Amino acid sequence: MFRQVKKDQTDITIYINDQAVPAKTGELVAAVLLRQGIISCHKSPKNDQRGPYCMMGVCFECIINFEDGRTEQACQVYAEDDLHVYLPITSA
Repeated sequence: MFRQVKKDQTDITIYINDQAVPAKTGELVAAVLLRQGIISCHKSPKNDQRGPYCMMGVCFECIINFEDGRTEQACQVYAEDDLHVYLPITSA
């Protein structure tokens, strides 16, 4: 589904819910999630699963949390070494 465009990207490790996951510098966190088979990031108020969809920041379906407490769209954040991502769970 996703292919590496730049050949000079560095191998890094990010953490999704405290589990180490391989990534490349400059790769979008949403792409890392999808490559790992994670298609659901959170649940809607109606308890429907939501995940990366548009990959350009329009739909807000890929909301994730970070270790520092901020919340952003996974498709708008580049992977950085030692980045800690937490997939939020919202109750119905």
